[in-house]
Amino acid sequence: MYKYEMHLQTSRTSACAISGAKEMVAAAKENGYAGIVLTNHFFHGNTAVDRSLPWEEFFNAYVDDYVEAVKYGKEIDMDVFFGIEEGIGGGKEVLIYGVPAKAYLECSDFLTKDIYGISKFVHDNGGYIAMAHPFRHRNYIANPDAEPDLTPFDAIEVFNQCNTKEDNEHARQFAEKNDFPVIAGSDIHLASKYADKTFGGSGIAFEKRLYTEKEFIKQLKNGNYKLIKNGKIV
Repeated sequence: MYKYEMHLQTSRTSACAISGAKEMVAAAKENGYAGIVLTNHFFHGNTAVDRSLPWEEFFNAYVDDYVEAVKYGKEIDMDVFFGIEEGIGGGKEVLIYGVPAKAYLECSDFLTKDIYGISKFVHDNGGYIAMAHPFRHRNYIANPDAEPDLTPFDAIEVFNQCNTKEDNEHARQFAEKNDFPVIAGSDIHLASKYADKTFGGSGIAFEKRLYTEKEFIKQLKNGNYKLIKNGKIV
């Protein structure tokens, strides 16, 4: 099967990341992945991009790491897709896949949208939206155990390598109770091993390689994939 990392940050764009775009793409290749989705922290998250910039300048700076990752990915035969991780209030975050960069640039009111407005924007532009680490316990997250309204989402992340086992299990049980689609992602910030986190411990796996974002989103929506948990396809 072909493995794809669904949740990954790079240092020029995400303030919490340590490794650069080329390093992360190379690490994915070394760990047997066919591709990655770059989900750097966006405006309402832990971004490293200057929020005081005008919208177009902010966004163009935000995509710099993605452009570098795509270029290097082509050199080493790795698929690199565009995504974002955006804060929606109270420390909660969402992962967005498959929305073209141009759509963000043309949406001057994106930053004022609530989760329902964001969801409509994503779906109007052919994308896919998932709740990231929904029951994560951190000191910056208000009401971590509050159950989200699933209406705006296409899936929730039930295995996140940076979560505790308890938080991931809560997410899995919640998805199962609601018969809701699930994804997994490493939420990795460093190309090499750090603490007990090893690159490539999570993600999803497809039966075939996905060369375009359109095909990637199609397979996501159809549920044609398996999860990767602790480095194993399950």
